[in-house]
Amino acid sequence: MKIIAFVGETFSDYQNKKYTKPTSIAFLQDAFGAENVYAASPSIKVTDTPENYSSVVHAGQFYDFPHYSSTKQFMTNCIFKKGYYKNYKNLADDVINKHKGEWFWIRTPSIGSIIFGLRALKANQKVLHHMCADASNTWKDSKYKGVQKFFAFIMSRFVRYLLKKICSNKNTTNFCTGDVLEDFSRKYSTNTHQFVDVMIKDIDSSDFQLNQNDNPIFDLLFLGRMVEDKGILDLIEVVNRLKEKVHLTLVGDGPDLNKAKSIVIQLGLQDSIKFTGQLPHGSLAKLFNQADLITVPSNNNYEGFPRVIMEGWAHNKPVIVSRVGGVMAFVKHNENGLIFEPGNREELHSQISALLTDRLLFDKLRDGAKSMAKISTQQYWLDFLTSVLKKETKK
Repeated sequence: MKIIAFVGETFSDYQNKKYTKPTSIAFLQDAFGAENVYAASPSIKVTDTPENYSSVVHAGQFYDFPHYSSTKQFMTNCIFKKGYYKNYKNLADDVINKHKGEWFWIRTPSIGSIIFGLRALKANQKVLHHMCADASNTWKDSKYKGVQKFFAFIMSRFVRYLLKKICSNKNTTNFCTGDVLEDFSRKYSTNTHQFVDVMIKDIDSSDFQLNQNDNPIFDLLFLGRMVEDKGILDLIEVVNRLKEKVHLTLVGDGPDLNKAKSIVIQLGLQDSIKFTGQLPHGSLAKLFNQADLITVPSNNNYEGFPRVIMEGWAHNKPVIVSRVGGVMAFVKHNENGLIFEPGNREELHSQISALLTDRLLFDKLRDGAKSMAKISTQQYWLDFLTSVLKKETKK
């Protein structure tokens, strides 16, 4: 079985190979074998050897598409660049025609993935549709003001309409990350499945480190993009109030990394907060094992179900998450994690403080996390994906 995947992110093109930090292609390579996975996505040539990447695709299995940085830029290019959309559509059709009869994987709400998926469906091909984020409410984000907010709303409705067309097509199998996206898809298709493309392999539980009563410092871990709407500034402010009791490790990079570092210096938190930058997925196990609590404090309007939650559970670590996106698909408050209202620093502070003093609560959450470990490894979801596709091939 060949998989032709349009995953949306931009790859780095270096010496006949394509590299990217996200793991979406790596998951498919593990599922179907690297030799059977073809990637279709934008790429940019780089002169330095890529570092801290998670996925690599040989150029012979990669189809280059025009680069775009956002849905807004893609639509602007379609309107003002003569022939841009026609060229994009023709590129998609060429790839699809070359691989007729194979499986086409798209990862939405990336607009490039949406267009690619629609072209594959138009050609009567089978599409595996992974919905990993919610594009319907991004217009509510504070970064949009006035006329921009209006056009962001119109664009979100347009994207929602296109996703409805994909979800409802008889040739589409929908894989949804989080309960919000699953609910959306089920309105239009019963061929809908909950799915999380986690990368955690089988784990040796003897490596786990547990919080001890005599441990004076509580270790928090955040993994994700360094952008304000992921809640990193909320987390830093809370750590400032608890700096004698907690340490925080922030893993990742992004546009607000320097801003976050500057705030940490201004508050004098260099001994309490550590930045690692982006790390390859294979090097994260040690950080998970050292952590007491995994933090997912997002305050945006696009989350699906953050994979880091399951990555934490796979290491038997409790999580504290904000009530955004599809987290309610698996997270149960006071059972396998704690849930607080997004952007509510007081609630985040009080819940972390409670774990510092309530050993019984911490142990209960840790036991709840351990009970979720069986569905939080890559093998569980690889087996699930394989079982679904076996049923689809028999139709």
